[in-house]
Amino acid sequence: MPAGDDGPAIGIVAHTRKPQSDERVNGRALLNLLAGSYVLGSVPRTVFVMQAASDEVTDDRVVWTCCKNNDGELGKRSAWIRRNGLFDALTDFDWEAWNKDGKSVIVGVEIVPQIITQNGGNLARDILRVKIEEKGTSRRTAYRRIDEAEQTGLIKFCKGKNVYVVS
Repeated sequence: MPAGDDGPAIGIVAHTRKPQSDERVNGRALLNLLAGSYVLGSVPRTVFVMQAASDEVTDDRVVWTCCKNNDGELGKRSAWIRRNGLFDALTDFDWEAWNKDGKSVIVGVEIVPQIITQNGGNLARDILRVKIEEKGTSRRTAYRRIDEAEQTGLIKFCKGKNVYVVS
């Protein structure tokens, strides 16, 4: 293969080793997690690592980090959500929670009917969203949980009263 600017770009998809239970690394230290030969991290000019945003198996979010770039700055890490084979950027990712313990706060869909029940049995959408946010999630995720709860039949919207109730 030709070298230099005329050479092809080659992408290698490798996996990282399983981290220890108390291990949390970011940035350049991610190179040490590459499983296999040290060549995977030493020869390439650029290395990116994609990590699951949490241990929750239903969480479609990932964190993308450049941990090596011989031709410039590493750049900022970014968060994405997988959707139908594509990735959409997450602008409201909770980096504070991610940095704290390596796991962002997960608020599952099951919390939605619980919140409604705890607050009198019916809630307007905006109030429900605020109550979900208080559990440690972003506005976007709170709305997503409401939609998921409605789609799965956990809650339903009463148009006449303009509130959500538990199904």
